[in-house]
Amino acid sequence: MALVGFVAGCGSREPALVNPGMSTVNRLAGGPSTSIAEGGAPSDAGVDLQSVRAVGEPFVSRGHFAGRWTAQIAVNEIASPVYTQLAPSSRFAVGSVLVKKHALTAAASAPGPTFAMTKREPGFYPEGGDWEYVVLDAEGRLEDRGKLALCARCHAEANADWVFGPPAR
Repeated sequence: MALVGFVAGCGSREPALVNPGMSTVNRLAGGPSTSIAEGGAPSDAGVDLQSVRAVGEPFVSRGHFAGRWTAQIAVNEIASPVYTQLAPSSRFAVGSVLVKKHALTAAASAPGPTFAMTKREPGFYPEGGDWEYVVLDAEGRLEDRGKLALCARCHAEANADWVFGPPAR
């Protein structure tokens, strides 16, 4: 009988995440609806998406959306040497940009959301590894950005400097 009370007390303390990484705000209420064209970047997303280049091959995302989407990682020139050689001791320089673009298939026939991280100056957001997190919807409209606790919570468990790195092959 005591075991039943113990097990019930060990249940989840937070509601389950339906779509980790997705914003719970309404497209920056009151703000502009920003769109990202292929190769383009929204002016207010806080991240230069034009400067990133794909790294590696598309893979099934095991983080965002847990296996429901194919993802492609892209990084800027500052982040590239660190990301491609990621080790537990790796640290990204200020200005590093990492982008994870989702699609229903590797051919990107149905685009999904895009998540980006920009490394900011020390002290910007210590609880989030000094990364600014950006969430864009499937059409490239800015959903949320900044010191996003939901992003930081998961990325705190990453391999190096709040970054999970390339998938194991």
